[in-house]
Amino acid sequence: MGHLAGTPPAISRESFEDFFENALCGFLIADGDGRILHGNRRFAGWVGCSPEELAGTRFADHLPVGDKIFYETHLAPLLKMQGCFDEVALEIAFKGGKRLPVFVNALERRDAAANFMHVKFTVSKAVDRRTYERGLLEGRTAALESREQFREGVELREQFMAILGHDLRNPVAAIEAGMRLIAKTPLDEKARGIVTLVQQSLLRVQNLIDTTMDFARARLGGGIVIDRRSVLLEPAIRHVLEEARIAHPDRTIEADISLPEVVNCDPQRVSQLLSNLVANALAHGASDGIVRIAAHLEGADFVLAVANSGDPVPPEAMERLFQPFTREHVRPSQQGLGLGLYISSEIARAHGGKLEVSSTSEETCFTFRTPRWLP
Repeated sequence: MGHLAGTPPAISRESFEDFFENALCGFLIADGDGRILHGNRRFAGWVGCSPEELAGTRFADHLPVGDKIFYETHLAPLLKMQGCFDEVALEIAFKGGKRLPVFVNALERRDAAANFMHVKFTVSKAVDRRTYERGLLEGRTAALESREQFREGVELREQFMAILGHDLRNPVAAIEAGMRLIAKTPLDEKARGIVTLVQQSLLRVQNLIDTTMDFARARLGGGIVIDRRSVLLEPAIRHVLEEARIAHPDRTIEADISLPEVVNCDPQRVSQLLSNLVANALAHGASDGIVRIAAHLEGADFVLAVANSGDPVPPEAMERLFQPFTREHVRPSQQGLGLGLYISSEIARAHGGKLEVSSTSEETCFTFRTPRWLP
């Protein structure tokens, strides 16, 4: 019986399996460690084995040494971090000892309960395109050499930060748990002081790790992830300010907060943004000046502002104020990674809002504005 007019014909299982096996690109299904569970004949033919022999090998086993290192140190952590990567140029060890340029896409599959199922790889030939690109690069080598070296340095730094931040969490958590247990045992005054000092240092390390991971997600992933929900923000804002007052008892922090209605946002990320801005105001404002915080609703927007007195931001610093690693251009003696304002601007962007700054001889003010509701 034919199919109804206007209705596409059903695709049989045999047709789908034929497509999978004989497609012009390679298809792989792998577990969380990159071990291949099933691969099609196209990819198996490229690497010189049968689909049965392909099963049980790792995807990285079919890459040359350089690409294998790149995959294991960069792509595999990136896949675990964001669940996918797109159009990555690699080479596979082609049969006969040759190398085949390819583009690789990877996507994690999860069930309805968000449990990991498998990873799907799509591998397509890139011979013609890579030849064309190689020709362009060779023609511009002299002009782009220094720029390429800089780009590679930036990528290496970002890869290092992403992997280091991820791998540091477990030992830091273990040390933190151990210090909590020690704190519950009978200790003399000197020992209690040492425990408190270690716990404070661990908190600083944890903050540095969180900042590093946020930076890595913003630069290597799809941006900072937020969890929006409708909340009354005033308690969260006042909690941040109370923490700042406790940490800086010699400074005056004034607040004008009027938030009688809920705002659709990520309250933890808004608190992080505010904490960064207050820390920036305390660090760079006049030591005897007042830090002023204002939070209110303005029409369809939520507006949060942090202002401080002191010297205005120099024009050359204003141009790169929200770029990462610019601390040394503003105040060389100030400790920190120089990522606070960059992370804050990324949080604002993730909310569909913006973070702006104005600076005069009377006042420097950072203003975060975002729609109260999703568009």
